Amino acid sequence: MQAWMRGVLLLLLTVSAIRPAFGAEPSADMVLIPAGEYRMGTAEGSDGLADEHPERLIYLHAFFLDRFEVTNQGYAAFVQSTGHRPPANKNPASTIWDGTIYPSAIANHPVVNVSWEDAAAYCQWSGKRLPTEAEWEKAARGTDGRRYPWGNDWSWKNANSASYWAGHTIEFQSGTDWEAFWIKGDGARIAKKQGINGEVLTLPIGSFPDGASPYGIQDLAGNAAEWVQDWYDPNYYRSAPLSNPGGPERGAIKSMRGGSWLKPAISLRTSDRDWGIMDSRPSGTGFRCAKDSF
Repeated sequence: MQAWMRGVLLLLLTVSAIRPAFGAEPSADMVLIPAGEYRMGTAEGSDGLADEHPERLIYLHAFFLDRFEVTNQGYAAFVQSTGHRPPANKNPASTIWDGTIYPSAIANHPVVNVSWEDAAAYCQWSGKRLPTEAEWEKAARGTDGRRYPWGNDWSWKNANSASYWAGHTIEFQSGTDWEAFWIKGDGARIAKKQGINGEVLTLPIGSFPDGASPYGIQDLAGNAAEWVQDWYDPNYYRSAPLSNPGGPERGAIKSMRGGSWLKPAISLRTSDRDWGIMDSRPSGTGFRCAKDSF
């Protein structure tokens, strides 16, 4: 082999060795969200919650977003490659993985028991990043301002939520009814019988194709809530920029989006905001990654 060819081969091998593991989870293909404006938040006087006000017309650059939530299988590749800590709830009884091993039956379920820090580290390893709140919301609701990823009317058949496990159209508008369902009612019995470790009721990614967003992104409502990039500030919308808002410069807690398998319909709206401590590792929270288009 000629010297110049050996040099090229050595360069290619070196680049391959140091390149981030983009696509480490083959099933998690990405979708291009085109540049443009959309309405973020909810209008004053609507049924939106206080931290969703005011509604504003936001411009975003184009970006890519994972079509699916990161799975246990995909996250295991990250753990094995980097030695990063495996998913673990701070309550050992609620931890799903056994050390670095996850139950084979949930390979294609969204990973949970991960903190914001864990999610950010995975996205960086895969050559991506966490989406901003604004990016996540546009991917979920599109440019027509839909209430849920699939449209404006609630359907318990379109998302893994409390209503799905209740098996009917109830939206659990009463917090008392919702708590009763999960603590002493049918939900508690279902979780004990069917849940992972008798508790967690995630389902395989893409189980609700009719619940896809306008861009074809799956599980943006329910299954696992999702960490996003921003610090959480309930008043941020009142002063945030109208072009590519990236969240507050500082904060104490991080934002989540999308609701989870245990949440009622109100928490699965595209505009709903939630939050968590950076190092909390809930049984209902996972993530997906984004990537700049330029």
